[in-house]
Amino acid sequence: MMGCAPPPPDPFIPPQTKLPTDGPNSLSEGLLTEYDIWEFLGEYPSESDVVLLLGAPDSVWASDEQPYYIMYYYRSQLQDFNSIELNTKTRKVTGYEWDE
Repeated sequence: MMGCAPPPPDPFIPPQTKLPTDGPNSLSEGLLTEYDIWEFLGEYPSESDVVLLLGAPDSVWASDEQPYYIMYYYRSQLQDFNSIELNTKTRKVTGYEWDE
C-alpha cells in the first residue's frame, strides 16, 4: 500500500559567503549611498541581483522550517550587521534592515 506522505522539501542551498579573495563591489568600494541601497532593496530583487550589487554576504542564516533565510552584511562603520531576508523558494527579497 502506498503512503500519502508529501515529498521531502528540496534541500536549501545557501548562497556562498564572502571570501578573502572576493574582488571589490559597489558596496565595498563605497559607490552606493544608503538611499541607493534602500531603493534597490525596496524593489524586492532576486538573491543573484543582491549579490551582484552588494557582494557575497558575510553570513547566512536559514529558519528551521526554511520558508526564509537571512543574508547578513557586516558594516564596520556601525560595528554591526545589516540583514536582508529572502524567500527560500523564490530567492527574492521579502524584507530588510539596512542602517547607516
